[in-house]
Amino acid sequence: MLQNMIKQNYEEIKKRISEYADINDISIVAVTKYQTVEAANEAITCGITEIGENKVQQLCERDKILLPAKRHLIGHLQTNKVKHAVSVADLIQSVDSERVAVEISKQAQKINKIQEALIEINIANEETKTGASLSEFKNIIQTCASLPNILIKGLMAVMPISAEEYYYEQMHDLFCETAAMNYTNTQIQTLSMGMSNDYITAVRHGSNMIRVGRILFL
Repeated sequence: MLQNMIKQNYEEIKKRISEYADINDISIVAVTKYQTVEAANEAITCGITEIGENKVQQLCERDKILLPAKRHLIGHLQTNKVKHAVSVADLIQSVDSERVAVEISKQAQKINKIQEALIEINIANEETKTGASLSEFKNIIQTCASLPNILIKGLMAVMPISAEEYYYEQMHDLFCETAAMNYTNTQIQTLSMGMSNDYITAVRHGSNMIRVGRILFL
């Protein structure tokens, strides 16, 4: 029953995306922070290959009992949790300061790992949200150029709830500009933008990774 529901929702998400983009070019991350391990594993069984958790502790606790899938940390990362995040996360989507980037590289070096990460942008400068401002972003990516054990794969944003399309356009422009700069220790390929309420708008504006929970597990 649960598997059938998740599969139907997953197919509907892919169908809607395919109206605007090649589905093979879009990564769908299942946000499992409010879901049971059973539900998360059912999603993986249905074809989900990437799962996202908000909290480091939950990501670590579930790591050994979740089926094979790429593990993403999508929530705010404090420096004192970096060691644990690096031990399990395939992709950290929430680098929002130079300090966090430095600590990621430091902890990754200890376990001989190149940690893939995205820089999180607070595109609308919302006080209630984490993420780097545009001026902070430049400092972060320049700092990452000198860090041996972090690889910046792209950008992430949590868009304002009633976001004007301008913000999506601005994020896509920043993504393209950053890719063109060819910074050291970067392979700018991923624009993680769009969640359950706005993933179609995000895809229409160039997002190639969406993070969906509610509409997948509804």
